[in-house]
Amino acid sequence: MSYEREKISYSVGLKIRQFRLEKNLSQEALALGAEVHPTYIGRLERGEKCPTIDTIYRIARSLEVPVTALLDIPTGKRACDTSALKRIETALSELTAEEASAAADIVERIAVMLRRCDPNSG
Repeated sequence: MSYEREKISYSVGLKIRQFRLEKNLSQEALALGAEVHPTYIGRLERGEKCPTIDTIYRIARSLEVPVTALLDIPTGKRACDTSALKRIETALSELTAEEASAAADIVERIAVMLRRCDPNSG
C-alpha cells in the first residue's frame, strides 16, 4: 500500500472508530449493520484495509452518518486545520492531570518523530 493510501486508510479508520464509539456500538454490531465481517471492521479501524466506496456507504448507513463524515480527511499539515486538536483535547479531558501530562509528552515525541520522517518538512 502506498504511503498516501496508508494515510487515507488510517484516517478513514479513525473516523469509523470515532463514530462507532460515539454511538456506543461494538465492532460486531457495526459489522452486522454494515453486512461485513467483524474482523474487517477492526482491520479498517487500524488502517490495515482500504474500504471500497460501497463498504464506506454501508458503514455510514449503519452509523447513521453521512458518507462525507467518513471521508472528511485532512489534507493540510497543520493540526489546527483538522479535528485532530479537538480529538486530542477530548481524550485528555478524561485523564487525570498526571496522565494528561504523560500523554502530552508522548504526543510531542510523536510529532518530532513524524517531522523527522517527512521528506517535505522544512
